Amino acid sequence: MSTAEETTAASAESVEDVEFVDMAFTKELRKATKDVHNLTDAVVNAKFAFALSDDEVWYDGLLAFYELYKFFETHLPERLLPKEFYRTEAFERDFAYFYGAKWKETYEIRPAVQKYLEHLEKVAAQNELLLFAYAYQMYMALMSGGQMLQKKRMIARKLWIFSKGDDQELQRQAEKEAELATARAADAALDQEDLQARPMPAQVTICPRGCEATYFPEKIPVLKAKLRRVFNDHYGAFDDELRAAFIEESRNVFRFNIEVVRTIKGVNRANLRKLALAAIFVTSIVLAIKLAIK
Repeated sequence: MSTAEETTAASAESVEDVEFVDMAFTKELRKATKDVHNLTDAVVNAKFAFALSDDEVWYDGLLAFYELYKFFETHLPERLLPKEFYRTEAFERDFAYFYGAKWKETYEIRPAVQKYLEHLEKVAAQNELLLFAYAYQMYMALMSGGQMLQKKRMIARKLWIFSKGDDQELQRQAEKEAELATARAADAALDQEDLQARPMPAQVTICPRGCEATYFPEKIPVLKAKLRRVFNDHYGAFDDELRAAFIEESRNVFRFNIEVVRTIKGVNRANLRKLALAAIFVTSIVLAIKLAIK
């Protein structure tokens, strides 16, 4: 069986495993958060460019968001956030791998994260369902973009052990995601977007040391469907006031995330290093061509 056929078969198997979930509320929420979501994408793309495959940038990014996931897992009941989504211990094992066993001795919560946590405290005191607005967006992000970013890192570090065809499939998915981001930026008609037809980022299916934060043993489509059902069960029962508050807090997720992303260290260094390597490569090719034609 070819790589393409294997990918198609795996996708079909994943779809068969997932019980149908109505996407009407998901579309409504995505439409309501479209502008701030686009802004976040633009900030991330502009800031990171080539840097996310750099280990120091990657782990500092995990460190920046670690406290938020820990907060959700200690403040939300299991009926809103089932334990199979928990990431705190996986984050901590990754930090121990990269920073060393005593990483907590030098760890400090950065001001932007502290401000975020203080807001989450107020939200949790008001209504735990509004706190779920944050958790829903954050865990969905980890199961979407987080999967693709981790897999790209693993390929760059030669940790991804599967075929080159798998790398090509990842590239095709990245291109599809880029096309979708471009469509959003151009204010394409989101109302007509079939969310169920969107490309599913390739799931990280192996778990080397230091790569646990984005690893989910259960199939991502199954987990996403489970989280969407939790969302549907509650959002559908909201009155107009609570629904409006939920949407506003969902928008705040992206606003706060932008500020946290801006604190991630090592980005400029990593980007400059990769640009310098690219420049050296291009210069070498140009010189080689000039020498060849003399």
